[in-house]
Amino acid sequence: MKKILKEIAFIRKIYFWLRFIYNNKYIPDFKNPKTYNEKVNYRKRNANHPLFSTCADKIAAKEYVASKIGKQYIIPTLFIGNSITETQARSLLEEHGDCLLKANHNSGPVYLLTTDMTQVDLKAACDDVNHQLTIDFGKYQNEPWYSEIKPQVLVEKRIYPEEGEKGLKDYKFHVFRQEDGSFKVILEVHFDQGYNHTISYFDEELNWLPITVEHPNIVTNLEKPINYNLMVEKAKELATEFTHVRVDFYNVDGNIYFGELTFAKTGGGAIFMHKMFDLWMGNLWQGDPAK
Repeated sequence: MKKILKEIAFIRKIYFWLRFIYNNKYIPDFKNPKTYNEKVNYRKRNANHPLFSTCADKIAAKEYVASKIGKQYIIPTLFIGNSITETQARSLLEEHGDCLLKANHNSGPVYLLTTDMTQVDLKAACDDVNHQLTIDFGKYQNEPWYSEIKPQVLVEKRIYPEEGEKGLKDYKFHVFRQEDGSFKVILEVHFDQGYNHTISYFDEELNWLPITVEHPNIVTNLEKPINYNLMVEKAKELATEFTHVRVDFYNVDGNIYFGELTFAKTGGGAIFMHKMFDLWMGNLWQGDPAK
């Protein structure tokens, strides 16, 4: 089935359409969009912004973000190449310790490389990322800006979570530029990924929002992170060029690290508990969704 979806665009569109209706319980209108999902799909079909491909490129995005908000928010790069060998990866581990291995032109998978990895596991990670470079992710996902990115291997320094935490605290800011130039911000926070995944939503003032998308929304109180206002400020700065973008930051004891810029959450197929939530977020998105 996956092979058919990758090779036949018409089948991919039909499959996406049917899955969307099954998951969201309404027939979408991608030509005259009103809901959030509809506007994401409109963007995918009518993308009209020169920065989409730059900011979706995990390598080029670092340079762009550094120029906008400063180099201090960028996770250090350890390696860029057209491919990577197990020997190169082992050398990076010996020199820098644990690190992250990924392709720059897609949404994963990403590999955590550790100093105690077996030869078999390290080779498998390198082989998979090298294989990812052969796949036109933009064509497969119907997100054309990815197809404009030159596929490369990226290795980054590992950022460790706060003491006592199992994973990094990941703050995803949905930033909607309003027609008057102001911004509406919805914060999406993931908890316990990998074993008891939940996602909670908050407004800019960290008031809990009863929105359920994909996973249960059960955490209703969020302690204000150190330098939270700075994260919001930088998210808005990075969003000024777009009608809507999701800006992801990691925060470790107040140290802020840029994660990524996302222009099509869940590929426009996010599973909302009810259409009213999908429509509510869609109403926050003003202006041309293609930009």
